Amino acid sequence: MNLPAARSLAFLCLPIFAVSGCSNKKSLAKIHDLETQIEASQEENTTALNELNRQLTEREDAARAAQNEAAKQIQQLTSERDTAVEQLAAAKSENSQAEATRIAAQPKDSSTPGHPEFDPARDTKFTNALATITGDKTTGTGFVVSTGGKTYLYTSASLIAGNSRMTISNAAGTKFTKFGNLEVAEKTGFVRLELLETEAPPALKLADDDAKVSAETGVTCLAAAGGATHFIADHGNAQSQTEELINVDLNVIQGKASGPLLESATGNVIAIVIDPTAEPQHQLWVEPATGQAGEPGALRAMRLNRRVQWKGVPIGTFLAEAKKLAEYNRLTGVAQALAVINTSPGLGLATTIAGSRTAQSILADAKDVPVASEVITLRDDMAAKRLRLGEADLKKRFANIIASAMTQLQRGDAEFVPAKFNPYHRPYAEDSLKWRKEAVGRLQSAASSDSEPAAKPPVAPPGRNSRR
Repeated sequence: MNLPAARSLAFLCLPIFAVSGCSNKKSLAKIHDLETQIEASQEENTTALNELNRQLTEREDAARAAQNEAAKQIQQLTSERDTAVEQLAAAKSENSQAEATRIAAQPKDSSTPGHPEFDPARDTKFTNALATITGDKTTGTGFVVSTGGKTYLYTSASLIAGNSRMTISNAAGTKFTKFGNLEVAEKTGFVRLELLETEAPPALKLADDDAKVSAETGVTCLAAAGGATHFIADHGNAQSQTEELINVDLNVIQGKASGPLLESATGNVIAIVIDPTAEPQHQLWVEPATGQAGEPGALRAMRLNRRVQWKGVPIGTFLAEAKKLAEYNRLTGVAQALAVINTSPGLGLATTIAGSRTAQSILADAKDVPVASEVITLRDDMAAKRLRLGEADLKKRFANIIASAMTQLQRGDAEFVPAKFNPYHRPYAEDSLKWRKEAVGRLQSAASSDSEPAAKPPVAPPGRNSRR
């Protein structure tokens, strides 16, 4: 390259280098400014962080101080509580001693029960010995007792007799499925059923025979409520005892039919609570509005602290006898209804027989009995004018129904022998036979009379209670 050209090139490059140098200086200045800002920001952040650490340390110190103070207060309160508990226990002990002294100083009667601290309702040893009996007709309770090397379920005879099949379980939920004979206590209203379970269930203990019971004997009656999920126990004092009964305040046993009456001092069973009115299946007339009868104050505590004469009978036989009695009495009721029916004018079934029972209601309840069904159908056909009968034809038609009923009654009587029934059912069978003879007599009078059957209702035959 010649010298002039080189000089020209150098001249051109000098401005470029000058511009480049200026640009670098500005960049360096900016970098310096940024570094200064970063340093300032870091100092500010460091200062803020230090402040936060200081505040955190102060709060941690305050929290530890508060925690220590709370611990001291808790310790103080715990100490005060323990002292109060000790004082309360001492006061209770003093009160218990004072109450025991007061009770001991008072004469014993039904208002001052002995051993009020005895509470079998909270002791599974007692509650698991209670049993629930669920049948196709009735539901009730009983209790399990171990005596003489055997285990029995004690309950009301009427509860067992009212069913054709039953499920029995204790309050713990264990079902009983293996049974021996049913044993009937004559003239008492209670029975016991032998349990043959492989594993013996919880059971109560009977008091000794002829155990002394007086006004100083504290008693407790135990029962299950709410489907064996809740238990109640009421306390009192026995007032006296007779050959069959223990007299006790009715408030103690009310609502506890088939439950055990316990001697509070020992927990042993001295009686079973029986409701003698809860036996409608052994009464000819039962008010439909009330179902199973029951009168306040009718409960009785039947003694078990004595030698009871038991009569064994297969449970199947016992249930069959109850069913036979019910069917026999139902046909007797039909006969009583037929004897008061008026056939002039029409077929009147409104005659009252006992209480609110009419001929119509009795026949309707027994509509599966052929003669009862025939009368109901005849009445309905005449009312709907499907059948038109003059007075003479109606009398003749009704006389045929009575004759058919008489044949059925006589056939049933030939197979009904009260002496063959077990001791519990026998007195009812004897009553049933008397009722049947009365019904047959009235029906014969109605059949032989040329006039209308007597409208005067028969006297309501007695139930078992009138015989005792």
